[in-house]
Amino acid sequence: MAFRGKRGIVFLLVVVIGLMGNAAPVSARPAETPSIQSATGGVSVSLPSGPINVRSGPGTGYGILGRANKGQSFALTGKNREGTWWEIDYGGRKGWISGQLVKASGATESVPVVAAPPLPKAAPKAAAPATAGYFGYGIQIDPWADRGKAIGQVHQLGFNWVKFQLPWKDFEGTQGQKNFPDDIVNDLNGNGLNILASIVKSPNWARPANTDFGVEGPPADPATYASYVGEFARRYCGRVQAVEVWNEQNLHYEWGNEPLDPNRYVQLLAAAYRAIKGACPQMVVVSGALTPTGAPAPWAIDDFTYLERMYRAGLRNYSDAIGAHPSGFNVGPDVTWQGACDFIKSQGSSYVGPCNTPHHSWSFRSTMEGYRNIMTKYGDARKRLWPTEFGWASGWSGNAGYEYANDNSAEEQAAWTVRAYEMMRNWGFVGPAFLWNLNYTHGELGQWRIENRPAFGALAGMPK
Repeated sequence: MAFRGKRGIVFLLVVVIGLMGNAAPVSARPAETPSIQSATGGVSVSLPSGPINVRSGPGTGYGILGRANKGQSFALTGKNREGTWWEIDYGGRKGWISGQLVKASGATESVPVVAAPPLPKAAPKAAAPATAGYFGYGIQIDPWADRGKAIGQVHQLGFNWVKFQLPWKDFEGTQGQKNFPDDIVNDLNGNGLNILASIVKSPNWARPANTDFGVEGPPADPATYASYVGEFARRYCGRVQAVEVWNEQNLHYEWGNEPLDPNRYVQLLAAAYRAIKGACPQMVVVSGALTPTGAPAPWAIDDFTYLERMYRAGLRNYSDAIGAHPSGFNVGPDVTWQGACDFIKSQGSSYVGPCNTPHHSWSFRSTMEGYRNIMTKYGDARKRLWPTEFGWASGWSGNAGYEYANDNSAEEQAAWTVRAYEMMRNWGFVGPAFLWNLNYTHGELGQWRIENRPAFGALAGMPK
């Protein structure tokens, strides 16, 4: 229903059929054509399909703020000079919807013409990812949150890559019944972003019978995973630029509490590599990033040791790039592991892990340089390291083991993140680097987010 209030504002009720879900896509219902009538006989509109993107300006060159969904109402505050776009009050922000998607009739002349905002600065484009030999600015997002808002924020940062994690178990819950994240890929790719999809978490039907189903784990047969990622690559060839095969496989709860086995992981990687390259030769295959750790078996295998064993099992033949998760903890990015204890003492830090158990895993720099040395040792120096997660936590959430976040101020998080990007860009052996994270808010995940923190502005203003 559209009507005029005391202040002369026209209200627009947007009705959309066929909302997209957050997980497996569902079949769309037949399109309907609901109509909205003005109470005063003024404006009437009809929406033949949906959902409708709400943009920051009148044109597809503007970022997506979000979506107009069934049953929502918005104040209609203006239109562009041509009358092809409507301006609405979108949660306190000015948003725009396309006149091609909303058929308007009636007293449209009563809606004021408003000036369009400046077009956003385009994000820098990465080189065509036929190989992994280039640097890029990336960030991991929560794809199930307000995706339109996140896309706009990535453009504000001036970044050109986005990573999201795809739980295989949510998209092939029954063997052979494969679903795919069309809504996520369409939104990210349609807004000019390069995509890294990290495909993880086997469905129960694919896992060994004697595994621990209380944690995530790998498939019993690598061919089942390869079947899914191969079809994923075929479906999104040219729209998804890279796939990461698994995540932190040197850690017990990412490997089903089964014996940690680099040889078995490389078998999984090899099957996935052949399937992806057979479907889309230009798609970059990134090896699953290891977690930096010195914890003993059965909880973990030292990541340097695990990486060397991966190389001995054939890693070089089944990857285009090597994944890494260099952690910062409460140590600045320039500091090596040998200097980490002195650094935290100079900072007056309360978390003293780098002093109690000296190890490379406490240092962002030492982890990255150590991986590079191993790559060179095994004749793989032409490839690049892709940090698929890195960053510094700030503001402890109360989860045990993450107390070091209390030592890092929001300003240090900002400064250290900017410095890490500068270092990686200048090293010359780093590919796209993905900050963890933009917009996760719950539990310990929220300790790393940069949304509404000084790091966001610092990264947006950083030379690229």
